[in-house]
Amino acid sequence: MRLCLGLVIVVTLAVRAMAVPAVDQKRFLDEIDFYGYKGLDVAAVRVALPFHEGDRFPPPNVHSDQLKKQVASAVKQVIGREPTDVVFLCCDANQNFGAYIGLPGESYKPLQFDAGPTGSIRLPKDAVKLSKTLDDALTSAIMGGHGTEDDSAGYALTNDQKARQLQLAFRAYALEHDELILHVLTSSSDADHRAIAAQLVGYGRQSDGQVDALVHASLDPDDDVRNNATRALWVLAGAKPALAQRVPPQPFIQLLRSGTWSDHNKASLVLSALTTTRDPKVLEELRADALDSLLEMGRWRSVGHAEPALTILGRIAGIDEDALNKLIDAADAATILSKFDPRRF
Repeated sequence: MRLCLGLVIVVTLAVRAMAVPAVDQKRFLDEIDFYGYKGLDVAAVRVALPFHEGDRFPPPNVHSDQLKKQVASAVKQVIGREPTDVVFLCCDANQNFGAYIGLPGESYKPLQFDAGPTGSIRLPKDAVKLSKTLDDALTSAIMGGHGTEDDSAGYALTNDQKARQLQLAFRAYALEHDELILHVLTSSSDADHRAIAAQLVGYGRQSDGQVDALVHASLDPDDDVRNNATRALWVLAGAKPALAQRVPPQPFIQLLRSGTWSDHNKASLVLSALTTTRDPKVLEELRADALDSLLEMGRWRSVGHAEPALTILGRIAGIDEDALNKLIDAADAATILSKFDPRRF
């Protein structure tokens, strides 16, 4: 994975920390894209929205929750049902926003999760404080245009020096408290603590047990837990092929049909790492169970967000890896998508 690295970090923080950041810089809405929409009139939904591409964004004096309610109302008027998810992401290459709206069409399949753990265990206050400080530092770095990272060690290290030092502190904490963190991830009834634990496990000692815990957490009933666990698995699988062999593709194929944007984003990243060997069985499972979702994602205008899906689609289509990389680098999604039946769109 190349150019999408910084954008993926932005997505994580935009969703979890600040869905619509309050900033002084003038920003605009560059893209509005959809998923889960097979069989629905997306053009009519786009017209009905309370904002449009090119608008100043976010609108003045409107909280993100209010804006999401306006979107839900507009979508329901058109298709009779509310969207499955609405997220506002910052920042793209132009330091502007994008909006992603999930729709309950034929390519959407609600996932059934367990009720979740019920244990009383919690992380210590210093772990919670460290996580909050790191999130704030990463948000500040990204909003300032410093969102690239080095994942070669199997955990994320940003190029922003302040945030990087906090990530190294995160790594040290994870190594010192690995048993406690794993216990919280698998047993705590508090979703916020499980989400922090999932992030910490990604910085922890690399092992089969680490991978197994993150795979299990990738199907947690809480969106943030799934997001953090799946992102950690993507970074780990991309850097450590031996550990990647322990990651089963099936949970992430399921997540590609979820109604939640972060499930699509992070699952596609994991699957792009798991399909580097072009295992015919995995590629056939993706063609059979997730092709519509991948095609929808491949049409997203943000190259960084579309890249994982385009990579997977290119491998399903049998495009040579070097040729595929050149197509993606040239932002030539059309050539990749042309390998599939247009009636699938």
